[in-house]
Amino acid sequence: MLLLFDVGNTHTTIALTQDGKNFEEYRISTKNYETEDELYVFLKILYKEKINTIPIVVSSVVPSVNVIFEYFATKYGNGEVCFVNAQRYDKITWNVNYPQEIGADRICDVIAAYKDYGKDCIVVDYGTAITVEVLKDGKYEGGAILPGFSMMVHALFRGTAKLPEVEIRPYDGFIGKDTESNVRIGTINATVGAIRYLLENIKRQYAQPPVVIHTGGQATYVSDAVEGIIDRDLTLRGMYYFYEEQKNTAH
Repeated sequence: MLLLFDVGNTHTTIALTQDGKNFEEYRISTKNYETEDELYVFLKILYKEKINTIPIVVSSVVPSVNVIFEYFATKYGNGEVCFVNAQRYDKITWNVNYPQEIGADRICDVIAAYKDYGKDCIVVDYGTAITVEVLKDGKYEGGAILPGFSMMVHALFRGTAKLPEVEIRPYDGFIGKDTESNVRIGTINATVGAIRYLLENIKRQYAQPPVVIHTGGQATYVSDAVEGIIDRDLTLRGMYYFYEEQKNTAH
């Protein structure tokens, strides 16, 4: 059994898995736990079984909370935490200027895409930020980062006096007749258009069409507007694969 923490800027996905394929997962606000004891209380509520001695894997893009998992492992676990980073995974060539800067969630997406879909993939992960990963000939070639849907909508809401926060879903059309439709077109539809434009140009770098995979909490919002596979557990599987490789290397 393995306990996974996918720590994002807005939410933390917690998952328990035996085989890396099936996940008992929950999402909580990343701001809702500030100590190892608060985290333990959440886990005891979510998982009735004993979790004290289960190995822990953390994929975090919020460095300030990492120490909480170290304290948690010391107090309630076996004292060890496996943090995801590119420099500890050599099965993929990280062909970028600074591999140490790659976000842990992006690393997990690339690892799972490579193992499950092959050496030529493009991954789009829809979180607080939208990340695009390019895997070509088994090498990670980099990607792109866009503001996420919620970030776009909230920026307009916070930065203006009258624009509302709107439901995050594409609008059926491109000329709005009211304020809500105008905002949805300018944020959701336009961002989907940017993603499609990126995919169109990235795919030109491949001799054969790559597999396009969409993941993350808001991937289902764009399933009808973009091509590719929706794989909501891609990041979690990548965490599992990362841990298995580290365990095998240690032995």
